[in-house]
Amino acid sequence: MNPVRAAYLSFGCLIALGLILTWTTGETHSALIILPMIAAAGVYTLSPQIMWWHWKRHPPDLPTDLAPLLDRFDLYRRLDLAGKREFRRRTFLLREATHFHGQAIEEIPPDIKIMAAASAATVGFHRPEFLLGDFETIVLYRHYFPTPDHDVLHCSELHEPDGAIIWTLNVFLRSCIEPRKYLHLGLYEYGRAMLLLEPEFRAALDGLALDYPQIEKLSSFGETALKEYIGLEELDLTAITLVLYFTHTEEMKVLQPELFASMNERLGPKA
Repeated sequence: MNPVRAAYLSFGCLIALGLILTWTTGETHSALIILPMIAAAGVYTLSPQIMWWHWKRHPPDLPTDLAPLLDRFDLYRRLDLAGKREFRRRTFLLREATHFHGQAIEEIPPDIKIMAAASAATVGFHRPEFLLGDFETIVLYRHYFPTPDHDVLHCSELHEPDGAIIWTLNVFLRSCIEPRKYLHLGLYEYGRAMLLLEPEFRAALDGLALDYPQIEKLSSFGETALKEYIGLEELDLTAITLVLYFTHTEEMKVLQPELFASMNERLGPKA
């Protein structure tokens, strides 16, 4: 049962009992009225923390109408039933842990939230810690945007000081729906966040990163097209390599078998 709702129900029963006793006996039972009201106010204030504590121990599954969105993620499709259930639960937790903000967007569509959370769930699925530190904010624009860090129009950015990831909404969604046609921006930025939080892991993968000709041969994503697509002149080749491990698995196995083995050792299932 929802612990917040259960607490409200319990306190409500105590308050009702106090009111009934006061009415029937003529004596004021303030302890049964005032103390539960104070406790209920405390639960109301702490309800987000209480629900998060509850969800971490008993993570619910996603609603059935949203779960099919996860079929866009290759990792999810390859998992067994137990793995799929765990992926959906982690996606739920990551969605609840993330704050979504729209720039000139009144309401963030539920499918966008699921795609973002599933991206985070993917990059850390086989790692001990799947929550990505303080990177809990997503900012979405309707168009390409400039920022103080990058004074050019672009569609994807990791902003470390604020723990934020910034995307152009329709470009992000398209990359999630067609990850073999467009570089998956969800995996790209959450991959960068994971590499930033784990410098040793970053150092290990930097030595394995593909260069632009290798990336193009493996995925058909050319250097010029990638830079025009994101809108920045300097891209993170290590993060792109990580993305292709998830979206172009079979090609990497054939064209870069040693790279795939090394990536799989670090990012794949543990024996």
